Amino acid sequence: MSVNAMSFEQSATILTSLAQQATGETNLTVTDLSSYISVGQKALKTGYDPLNIGISQMVSKTIFAHRPYTGALSSLDRDAVEWGAITRKVNAIKQPVLDSGVYGLTDGAHNPDMFDVRKPKLYQTNFYGFDVWSDCVSVTRQQLKNAVQNPSDMGRLLDLILGTKADEMELARTAFRRATISNMIGAINALNNSAQVRHLLTEYNGATGQNLDGETVKQAENYPNFIRWAYSQIAKASDMLTEPNSKYHLNPTEGIILRHTSKENQRLYIYSGALHEVDAQVLAVTFNADKVSSKLPSITERVNFFQSMNTPDAINVNPAYIGADGAVVASPTAQNVTNIFALLVDRDAMGVNFYDSSVDVSPYEAAGKYYNYWYHDSHRYYNDVTENAVLFLLD
Repeated sequence: MSVNAMSFEQSATILTSLAQQATGETNLTVTDLSSYISVGQKALKTGYDPLNIGISQMVSKTIFAHRPYTGALSSLDRDAVEWGAITRKVNAIKQPVLDSGVYGLTDGAHNPDMFDVRKPKLYQTNFYGFDVWSDCVSVTRQQLKNAVQNPSDMGRLLDLILGTKADEMELARTAFRRATISNMIGAINALNNSAQVRHLLTEYNGATGQNLDGETVKQAENYPNFIRWAYSQIAKASDMLTEPNSKYHLNPTEGIILRHTSKENQRLYIYSGALHEVDAQVLAVTFNADKVSSKLPSITERVNFFQSMNTPDAINVNPAYIGADGAVVASPTAQNVTNIFALLVDRDAMGVNFYDSSVDVSPYEAAGKYYNYWYHDSHRYYNDVTENAVLFLLD
């Protein structure tokens, strides 16, 4: 079952994989996102624990180790008004201008005719489906009493248990946000539009006549000049996106869609590991950081890693995306993209919508003296490759 249908998709399995990669438990693994990312398509369609997770009964002082977690990449979040469960997107296809009839008038002829019919050409894409997952934590009564000294500690322990579960939910949401970016990177790479996939080191060598590789470019005599040039390419691309264009996105077979992305609607996701190298080797000595940052989109988010903490500047996914015919690409090839530096996108190119989230408490279970907190979440994460996007790679 795919999310790109009027259905729901159970996402516990893929969430587990994404979370394990995100926390460094597992290495970068090819992840099939083709059934979970919604893309705009043209077609309409057990064991009993006596001490409650093993805390000791005899204590003299207890430190409840919990620190609330705020997830990254929240700039991707959309609300249900912006992006509901079923969404259609209507685009206008560019049509050529007509010759003027002012200077071609002929006596006795009715030409030009101001009532000639010329209907607009519209192109509609439809986004379907959503993903669901659940989680549960049991809270026992007698065992908690045995494990704390007073009501205050009881409250703090409950805060720890429930707060940790809330952190886990936020971690899951962050994993889905990372998957949204990873899918877009994979889709852009698969579409293979040279204007959208920029190989910065290769282009720099061509522009300067050098033959640098991933190691030699980072030498002190090479890196400052290269990184200045790389920043200038992002700034130029940012400027170009503000112009109506058909260059930086997928166009349908029906015709050309002109897109322009103003600076306030641009989002730049840039790999923080590369930025730290820039800070250490370049900015501190030769760059005016304020001048550099003023040329980039105002909403620029540092990404510590895109998919796996163990391979932070790479993704390996089977992306969901559409072709020029408006249909979802079947059996997409895995995209293993490395040396990711930055992704510059229109705000409407990708996003995540979390909705119908709830925490429900079961009735008290008298025989076992416990009750359950059930956590439910529904979400949609989407990509639209007909919106402007440019991927920058350090290769």
